[in-house]
Amino acid sequence: MKLSRLAILAALAGPCAAAASPAGDIAGTWECRQPGIEYRNKPPILYVAETGGDQSQVTIEVDGFAREIYGRSEIAVDQGGWWKVKPAQGQEFMIHPDGSAKQRTPAMGLRFADSKSDYRCLRLPPSGVPSAVIPLAPAEEQGAPPVIDLGTPPEPAQGGGDAPKKE
Repeated sequence: MKLSRLAILAALAGPCAAAASPAGDIAGTWECRQPGIEYRNKPPILYVAETGGDQSQVTIEVDGFAREIYGRSEIAVDQGGWWKVKPAQGQEFMIHPDGSAKQRTPAMGLRFADSKSDYRCLRLPPSGVPSAVIPLAPAEEQGAPPVIDLGTPPEPAQGGGDAPKKE
């Protein structure tokens, strides 16, 4: 009995969750790649910024894609968990936020109508946030640089010559 109540609640809550805009979830900088394509350290980048109070709009810019897309964009729900993005300038495209809790890095799919395959996009860390922090000595110990004692240098070898002579 309890299981059927939970199933009914999940069925009713499902469409409500799907109708919410992903604007806050997709804001950030995304590195996008298509399977089988080598980008040589310059993959396409998708920039997404929230526009303020309106959850159905974001500001979009792209870099490295073979198309020009930018400006305030409308986001509307589409089939299968995909969202249709209509930018102010450029071609419409689809996104599919991946809400999997198993991933450490947020991911989403990106699809253009004329592409042969979807892009897989991973969110990059915000600028100014170090990706790794290397701890230094405590502040009270950070005065003069450390002194390294190399000891006394070895004395030069005498006898002058183990090297073979050319004749």
